[in-house]
Amino acid sequence: MDRPRSPSSDPIGELYAGHHPWLVAWLRRRLQCPHQASDFAQDTFYRVLTAGQYASPREPRAFLATIARRILIDNGRRLRLEQAYREALEASVEHMEQAFSPEQILQAIELLERIDRALSRMKHRVRETFILRHLEGLSQDDIARHHDISVRTVQADLVEAMLACDAAMEVSDA
Repeated sequence: MDRPRSPSSDPIGELYAGHHPWLVAWLRRRLQCPHQASDFAQDTFYRVLTAGQYASPREPRAFLATIARRILIDNGRRLRLEQAYREALEASVEHMEQAFSPEQILQAIELLERIDRALSRMKHRVRETFILRHLEGLSQDDIARHHDISVRTVQADLVEAMLACDAAMEVSDA
């Protein structure tokens, strides 16, 4: 059975007993909060305990202050990361509020299917003219050169395609 060590034979115990009040006061001056100062002091001694092999430092206060500063830096990084996460989460919630409802998505899919059926019933050149103009972004002049037809014919094909699409959309309103 292990016997508890006396503080004189325990270098970490001696460090704690001799410097804990000083460390809390040092942290309190930096943090302006006695509760946080106590927490960070405990975190500092926890790191000393879990670091592995311990050798008493020549300058214990500098040693503890270095560890405490690193904990403060780690905490600052964690707080910045948490803030960035909260901001990203808030932005995604705002985006979610602007997202389409399942009903709206279904309506859009149904409308696209009707337009697809309308396009499939069009003459090949009319359908291709519509696709080149509205999906590929070609100008009417480019489409005319592509099909070797006049710009006026391209315009007539686009009107025919638009009328067919409008008719397909009106079916949804009925």
